[in-house]
Amino acid sequence: MPDWSTSTLTSLGVAVALATVLPPGQAVAAPLPSNLAAPPPPNIIELSDGNSVYRVDPLRFSEAQSWLVDGVETLFTDLYFLNFGDGLLSRDLRLEDLRPVVFSQPANDRFSATFSTFGANLNFSIDSVLLGGLPGSFRAARQETVTLTNTGTDWLDVRLFKYIDYDLQFDGVLDDDTALFAGDTLTQTDPSGALATLRVDQVPTAVQIGPYGQLLAELYNPPATNFQNSPGPFTGDATAALQFDRGLAPGESVVFRFFMAVQRQATAKAVPEPGTAFAVGIVAAGLALLRRRS
Repeated sequence: MPDWSTSTLTSLGVAVALATVLPPGQAVAAPLPSNLAAPPPPNIIELSDGNSVYRVDPLRFSEAQSWLVDGVETLFTDLYFLNFGDGLLSRDLRLEDLRPVVFSQPANDRFSATFSTFGANLNFSIDSVLLGGLPGSFRAARQETVTLTNTGTDWLDVRLFKYIDYDLQFDGVLDDDTALFAGDTLTQTDPSGALATLRVDQVPTAVQIGPYGQLLAELYNPPATNFQNSPGPFTGDATAALQFDRGLAPGESVVFRFFMAVQRQATAKAVPEPGTAFAVGIVAAGLALLRRRS
């Protein structure tokens, strides 16, 4: 079992885990009786395929998270959060707040995990697959399938958040991207023509795009989050969060399919450049402790 030593940035309640990489093909924890918790996934899961390496701590914010495409960084953070839309929670739940049920990494390019909420009768399952491109193509993709299941005997109102912070560093600059959500797709570009997208097969209740730090602080700090729709365009060090409000009958499941892709040059600009950049909002206290990659 990995060593779960952590250092905590107390101003945000963010735990940054020390990296431990799981060898491909190793499984952690078979399902256990409901009164026992399985060992958690490793601190850092590493997937590799073609020209791409993806490293993630699925439980919490980690500065070790990364998505390299032909050696170029394209991602800073990619996380899921939950809350229950009846106002009972004082803050959003992270996967580290849930009970691990099972984890496996059957191949170099994929992992799966299931978690259960304590006392809320909800299972959260994720299957993640990396789809690398040919070496030198400077393009790659990932697909994630998230399933929420009501395991109880009463209706359950649940709110799922998908948070993503692309860092397109093909031009060596972090804070000149333009992001917009339209239809079913988040599109982010930089002046060099690099393109990142996030497509989802479910209709979001709200989409919020804003500067780095602002959305992450809302999701990490009380009170529980309920975003207002603000789909962009936004220009700067852009981040985005998609909110999905769903009601589940006893035994019912809902499945979300997310497809993420990055490439160095788009054939055409997918997002028009606005005439002027949007002003950067005030970031919550303590975010200065979270250092961006140079």
